Amino acid sequence: MSYSCSAKSSKRFKWLLCMLLLFVSRDMTAQAVWDGEAGDGLWESAANWVGNLLPLATDDIILDNSLVTGNYTVALPGGNAAITVKSMVIAPAAGTSIQLVLPVSNNALPAFTATGPGDGITINNGGLLLNASGSTGGVAIVINDSIRINNGGQYTHNSRSSHAALVTALAKGPGTEKGIFKFDAPGGGYTFASTGRNYGTLVLSAAASGGTQAYATSAAAPLTVNGDFIIETGVTVNLDITAATIIKGDYIQDGGVLNLASQPNNNMIYMNGQILQNAGIITETSSGLPVIEFNGSLNQPVMLAGGITNNVALNINNAAGITLLGNLSLPYRLSLLNGIVQSRSFLITLLPSCIIIADSTSNRSFITGALRKEGLSVTPHFLFPVGKDGTQRWLALSDATGNYTVEFFKSNPAALSTVNGSGIHHISGLEYWTVKADVDPVPAAIAELSFDNVNSGGVTDMAALEVAQLVAAVWTNRGNMVTTGAAGLAGSVLSNPLTAFDAQGDYLSLASSQASQNPLPLEPVFFSVSAGGHTAALAWTIDPAWQAAGFELQSSPDGLQFLTFLNIEAIAGQSVYRYTDKRPLGGGQYYRVKTSMKNGSIFYSKTCKMDINSSSRPDIQVRPSVATNNTRLYLFVTAPGQAQVSIINAGGRVIRQTAVFLQQGNNNIPLIIENFPAGLYWIRIVSAHEEYTTRFIKPI
Repeated sequence: MSYSCSAKSSKRFKWLLCMLLLFVSRDMTAQAVWDGEAGDGLWESAANWVGNLLPLATDDIILDNSLVTGNYTVALPGGNAAITVKSMVIAPAAGTSIQLVLPVSNNALPAFTATGPGDGITINNGGLLLNASGSTGGVAIVINDSIRINNGGQYTHNSRSSHAALVTALAKGPGTEKGIFKFDAPGGGYTFASTGRNYGTLVLSAAASGGTQAYATSAAAPLTVNGDFIIETGVTVNLDITAATIIKGDYIQDGGVLNLASQPNNNMIYMNGQILQNAGIITETSSGLPVIEFNGSLNQPVMLAGGITNNVALNINNAAGITLLGNLSLPYRLSLLNGIVQSRSFLITLLPSCIIIADSTSNRSFITGALRKEGLSVTPHFLFPVGKDGTQRWLALSDATGNYTVEFFKSNPAALSTVNGSGIHHISGLEYWTVKADVDPVPAAIAELSFDNVNSGGVTDMAALEVAQLVAAVWTNRGNMVTTGAAGLAGSVLSNPLTAFDAQGDYLSLASSQASQNPLPLEPVFFSVSAGGHTAALAWTIDPAWQAAGFELQSSPDGLQFLTFLNIEAIAGQSVYRYTDKRPLGGGQYYRVKTSMKNGSIFYSKTCKMDINSSSRPDIQVRPSVATNNTRLYLFVTAPGQAQVSIINAGGRVIRQTAVFLQQGNNNIPLIIENFPAGLYWIRIVSAHEEYTTRFIKPI
């Protein structure tokens, strides 16, 4: 509830309340509280203050919602009026906003002064101090000690007057990181303070200057932005800093230009948070060589939709890595220092003048998706540091001409073709690369494929190691000009010169010319399944040298979608393992073993099918098994009783569980799936006597 001293009802009570508030504020805490009774929003209207008395120079000013509900604006006097207070707090209630405006009609220097110790001005969430002073120089707002902009609060410098002293006085403790200091300078270009300065959230706007504005700054000591750095549409920023620029929050650019070197400086930009460039560019226009380094502690999402131009380098130096939210095109240099680039389905393009710096021996920093390099011209050596599943599996091109896109796949290339050409006994069963080349200029290169011992299935004979290329659905021998490294460890093999990079010639794989050498396609786990009545006897053997951490036993009714039904830890020194699956699955079943190595690698065994005699088995099926709305589960059981029906998505998460009573014989159970997203689903029914599984698909 709010009270007003001018209300017509309960006049005597409210008059006493106002006098009490006045007594407390004037005689005990020297507070002046806004009640807005005059209704004109003017600071100089006495009726807007409790007790109808204007604030004194020794007062602590309170602009809040204790006596006024909702949003409101307070305007300071115009002309040459100067206001002095001890302190001021702008503290809106949750969900409301309160603005204090120094109008453009005020030319006083200073126009507003806070003399008290500590935080002379405090702006809380929803509060705004708008400095639109008409002065073109000098200091319009003076703070004796500090100004605190708490998270959600904002100061806007909408004036040509000086702001440097305010920035120096900014409190930078916890809780101010999202407190906004916004520059929205009218008129021509404007220089903002940066030398050794600390901002909370820094915003640069062009609204007051008609949609375009140029900001400039130079500093010999670091500029620190503890929150976000936001560049709005139409803004050009010349950030000429010879020290470092540190952005601890997010970098957000909605347009305009961030020029990191309009002078010959080597600005270092450290970005700790998200990079969300929705439009605009990042560039340099002088002889400087600025660097943007992603060095956060959490994974950093990166969107550079507008792009980077000229000699701006990019460093990845975050152990948690970065995740691309869009394609990334780079003009000058990409350095992979630490952290994996999760490119997902997006493409990283290195333009003709762009180089890449990476450690081909490290699994801590590489690109998980496609990497494109343009403008190779008889280039002696170019490294593509690509990989998957926590392991770098690089490919390099030597004597290369053309534009190439390279990606590594941790998948069996036999899915592409099982036909081997002359000189190839077998190809890898674990991995392959795609190397896609533009038709113009005409591509030519020597491909160097890496291998990594266990991760490559084992290399035992360097002389028998070959490069295979898929040509017209045949894995064709592309030779072995030279190898590096050593068998049983890591290294590489170079192909003969390649000129065929068509739709099928995109694929390259490791291969062996000898049957008994270079296992490559052979599983680290030798797996078999045999029937024993209505059970399946699983057996697998692994060489202890492979250092397995554990196994997942997986089954499938169709050999396509597998679910794990048992986890088994590996035992040091043990090579043979067995397990009997007694689950009543019925019909034909497929089995495989997923092996996790201690180094983080994952391998799948071959898939084995076992046909179970189902003449006496319970019958279970979903009809229809491909259903867009609802469907039904048909189940035959040999004994009645309670059972639990679980529906499991393809990710293994139980999304619905229902208790049912199953009668002996045939059961017909409706399945309500109209609100399910499209995808593959498993059904598992568990009773006191038996367990059943089946699946259905909800199409898009």
